Amino acid sequence: MASAEQQEDENIVWENPDTPASADDFVFVDGKRMVRPYFFEFLCHVKKRWEGKTVVDLFSGEFRQRPREYYIEAVLRGRIRVNGVKVTPTYVTRDAQKISHFVHRHEPPVLAEHVTVLEEGPDVITVNKPASVPVHPCGQYRKNTVVGILQAEHKTGQLFPIHRLDRLVSGLLILARNSQTADRFRREIEGGRVTKNYVAKVKGVFPAHEVVLNAAVTYDPKEGVSTCSVEPSPDKDNKGKDACTKFQRLSTDGIYSIVRCEPVTGRTHQIRVHLQHLGHPIANDNLYLQACPPKRTREGTTADTAAKIARSFTKDRTTEVDSLVACRQNPEADQRNTVHERSRATSVDDTRDTSEEKFVEADEAGKRTVFSASRQTNGGSLERMETIDTGKISSDGKEQDVKNQSHIQQSSKSSSQQFKLDVLCTHCPELGPSGYKQDDEGLWLHCVRYTCASWTKNLLNEENCVGKNFKSLEIETLKRLMPD
Repeated sequence: MASAEQQEDENIVWENPDTPASADDFVFVDGKRMVRPYFFEFLCHVKKRWEGKTVVDLFSGEFRQRPREYYIEAVLRGRIRVNGVKVTPTYVTRDAQKISHFVHRHEPPVLAEHVTVLEEGPDVITVNKPASVPVHPCGQYRKNTVVGILQAEHKTGQLFPIHRLDRLVSGLLILARNSQTADRFRREIEGGRVTKNYVAKVKGVFPAHEVVLNAAVTYDPKEGVSTCSVEPSPDKDNKGKDACTKFQRLSTDGIYSIVRCEPVTGRTHQIRVHLQHLGHPIANDNLYLQACPPKRTREGTTADTAAKIARSFTKDRTTEVDSLVACRQNPEADQRNTVHERSRATSVDDTRDTSEEKFVEADEAGKRTVFSASRQTNGGSLERMETIDTGKISSDGKEQDVKNQSHIQQSSKSSSQQFKLDVLCTHCPELGPSGYKQDDEGLWLHCVRYTCASWTKNLLNEENCVGKNFKSLEIETLKRLMPD
């Protein structure tokens, strides 16, 4: 006879990657857009190197964000299945088998800014992307993405990003409504027929004349950071990709400068690392303000978060830009760059590979705390799921009645819909992932214009934007986005 816990699981409606987001999925808390936790099925296939391991050994060895005890309980509970069938913890996996992992999914928050639709047509939709919001599902993010928000709040249906902006970058984003249009746009971009313009607020007085930098960019996917060099690398395994960026100063106050950036190529972090190379990094770019940022694998977090934490322990920041030259002259300095001992926040890199094979790693950022406490409290027996009421919020955003979740203070609409606490979840009872610091800050880098002869009108309203003095428009944008 099935246990009460198994019966509970049978009644759960499990979402999957094809389940669209809805407006009711979002809650706004203290300036953050958060997602109500939901039950989700991750899928992967057993790799050749995993073959022969027990299902518990596989998970506890490959996906270490959760303890072994969790995986044992998940297998016994039927939350981890092989080819759709419940197995035992000692079950030995075979190559190419399909594994399902049913989890209570908590997404990280993003800044509570609207995804503003600039232009909407039958084939293309153009939006203003807020900083901190990923373009498409990746890592821990699925609903809290531009694509997910547009589907939920604007009923756009399936969308196909034509290009991407880094999560911390804001500005113009173009999405196609069908794959044929997306392919056509991508061919234009890849063929070099598209001009892209960004504006950035950088440190120091940038040169008044146009600066064109040709410096190869090498991206380290493990550490999430790019380097660049104007000289060929002697290391055959470390060949950077050719990269070119044009820069033009728009204004300066003697401390900072507003700079137009035109990337001719499209390498990872190209604008950020090229500005660093020139000695004028983006003024709030923690990752590239440091000559030798800490390694994210050592800190157990994202590259930007690790860099931000490291800078918070740096007392003298006045020599950061000057140290860039010293670091380039002495690469071994990176090995001496260590971060002050501290409790390390746990999060997941938003650039991580989103393939099905990495489904658990992408989802599991928190440490196992709730499950362990539950076992101690109940003498080893599992509790049934509990229901949390996120509170009732009036239409004007004023709190009327909030139960159990005192940290939920405001919402754009009624938030009386409930979500469940899952006894196996390592993140409950928090709305977001446990251990997530929720202190994202958008970069002072904003995409303002994409132009191509065949589809310029799909980007910006010509009368409202292009008709204005473009230099004034860029400065006006920066003043709005980047307060002193």
